[in-house]
Amino acid sequence: MLRHFFMWALICTEAPFVCAQNTTGTLTESDSLGIVLNEVTVVARNVIPKIDAKVIIPPKSKIAASTSGLDLLQKLALPGVSVNPLTGHITLRSGGRLSLYIDGVPATESMIAALDPQSIRKLVYHDNPGMKYGNADAVIEYVTKSGGAGGRVFLESMDCIGSGKFALLEELGASLDYGKSSWAVNAGYMQMRRDNWVRDYEEVWHYPGYEVTRQESGMPVKAGMSKLSSDVSYTYTHSESDVFNARVSLAYDDTPNKEEGDRHSLMTSSDTHFVTEILEHTAEESLMPSLALSYRHIFGSAGSLNFNIEGSWMKSNSTRSYSEISDGKELCDIFSKTCGNKYGLYAEAIHEVELGLGTMTSGLRYTGTQTSNHYGNGAGNMAGNTDINQSEGSVFAEYKLGVRNWGFSGSLTGKLLHSRQHSIRHTGYAVLPGVSVSYKPNSDVFVRYSFRLGRKLPPLASMSDISQEIQPGMIRRGNPLARSFAYSEQKFSFSYISKYINLNLSVNYLDESKPVMNSVLYDNGVFVQTFRNQKYFRRLQNELMIAFTSPGQYLTLWAAPDFTAYFSRGENYNLAKNIFHIHFGADVTYRHFIFTAATLSGADNYMYGDEIITEKPMNMILAGYKTERWAVQAGAFNLMKDYWMKTENFSPLTPFKSKAHCGKNTYFTVKLSLTLNYGKRKNPSQELPPAEMHFDKDSGIVNGLK
Repeated sequence: MLRHFFMWALICTEAPFVCAQNTTGTLTESDSLGIVLNEVTVVARNVIPKIDAKVIIPPKSKIAASTSGLDLLQKLALPGVSVNPLTGHITLRSGGRLSLYIDGVPATESMIAALDPQSIRKLVYHDNPGMKYGNADAVIEYVTKSGGAGGRVFLESMDCIGSGKFALLEELGASLDYGKSSWAVNAGYMQMRRDNWVRDYEEVWHYPGYEVTRQESGMPVKAGMSKLSSDVSYTYTHSESDVFNARVSLAYDDTPNKEEGDRHSLMTSSDTHFVTEILEHTAEESLMPSLALSYRHIFGSAGSLNFNIEGSWMKSNSTRSYSEISDGKELCDIFSKTCGNKYGLYAEAIHEVELGLGTMTSGLRYTGTQTSNHYGNGAGNMAGNTDINQSEGSVFAEYKLGVRNWGFSGSLTGKLLHSRQHSIRHTGYAVLPGVSVSYKPNSDVFVRYSFRLGRKLPPLASMSDISQEIQPGMIRRGNPLARSFAYSEQKFSFSYISKYINLNLSVNYLDESKPVMNSVLYDNGVFVQTFRNQKYFRRLQNELMIAFTSPGQYLTLWAAPDFTAYFSRGENYNLAKNIFHIHFGADVTYRHFIFTAATLSGADNYMYGDEIITEKPMNMILAGYKTERWAVQAGAFNLMKDYWMKTENFSPLTPFKSKAHCGKNTYFTVKLSLTLNYGKRKNPSQELPPAEMHFDKDSGIVNGLK
């Protein structure tokens, strides 16, 4: 009897709502799966809703069928999360910011891909993240078992080839655990190229008193990119109350032929009888090393204190050429070259303590960047320089508690925002509250509502005091007068979890007041594409995900219709547009045989300002054979119709429609995975609390792309 009581207490630390619903101390096997704790098998649900997150205990069948942490995430089919095996990217279908963690330490996609599925104890999916996660819209944290005296080597290679195209994704991971120290090395390389990228274009220029219509018929060009990410991390566990982590990372992006910036077309215009040949080429390159340090100390009843600091440097280069040739004569030849440096510092201190019936989290956070970009015209002449400093400092507190079937959290943040460009300075203050209420009427149903206020700085490129020529008669210009803006976000979620059915409904409403969005002006005979604080931007995003799991967890089928309504109002436009997608997936495991099929939503499905972009979803089929140490799979990406990406701009002065496509975009692929484990494993580790992975790869370069 006493033994059962203690086992039930362990379950309650992860599933307080389950305890509130079942006071008998037992759970039936019909709606649960087994978990091993200290060699004693107990039973609990594999999806546990909490105030701000879902705790997922991966079923043994999915762990056995997965080759990596990335592969396991795809098989779990989390609501709103899209995993692309072709690129190795993990994104939110809503387009928000997703942060990744392993045992509380910020992680890269390569680190996730190198995880051994057998070492994963659980995943914590924060679909309503709290204050300690900064500005993330969602967080996925892997909680793993630590190593004893031993380690692991992981290799995975996926090579894809099609007519006029190829792609490859290579992953390497190695770890070593000895005593109190743990080392890990991870590297990932992705490369893609298409030789048949075509873009058709139609635009109208509304001059005072008349208009000019331009139509372009596209011809094939190359589009290609490659990405390398690598990191070395070291963790030292002095005792259960002291953990230190250091990570050195290096990211290198090379885009010799940019999808949005390479085109070859023949243009006809209403103001001329000649056919004009257009040639455009854009190349970008960036190198970003970073150093991150994390330290956690537990004071016992006084709670825990966590320090995180990260510094980064990014060096970027961008070149663009644009020419028009008509009747054998070159009408224009535009060339620009930009090089820049961006330095960043992120620091935070977070204290967390049990207070009364709940938990109090408080802290300080600072983010600062300094960006310098130098613009040239290719003739050795400097066209301009930009030096922008941006910083955010905040103090915050959040309190969470659960009472019977209810969960509550409230937060308050004081934020100082500052930006400076040459002699122009902007400083803003904000007091930002947040609240979340959840209710679990029984063991199957969970409901949550949350509300928060926030404030954003403008994107770097939008406030740069620089102009770039797009084409004759049109330029792009930054606006140093752009200011920070306020937003509010409301989220409603409903979930029903039973033995075979998992249903999740999410409704998210974003309201931005005076956001920095596109603006087109006509100035001295030239159309100026610029930015300004407009009136408002609103987004209502709805997703319903239904998943069916067979007995034994051998078959999973899911479908996720997604509908998003956009409302954007500027000084001279008022738009309402919708985007609808439906996604499907299937995962089958039979002994050593594995099969996966799914549609993959691209990141380019959104609207902002006066422009909407839609992308045709991709699809994939993979089948193979997996053992404990190796796996081989074969399949295809995009077996169905042609791939395309559409962009439509509704500016009153320069509206346009663009459709980029590449015919049948089928890749046939072979995927090989190899895992070598050696040494012994020990009990689950004490993970570090989360620390935000802050720095992005936004160089702040103002370019001449349309």
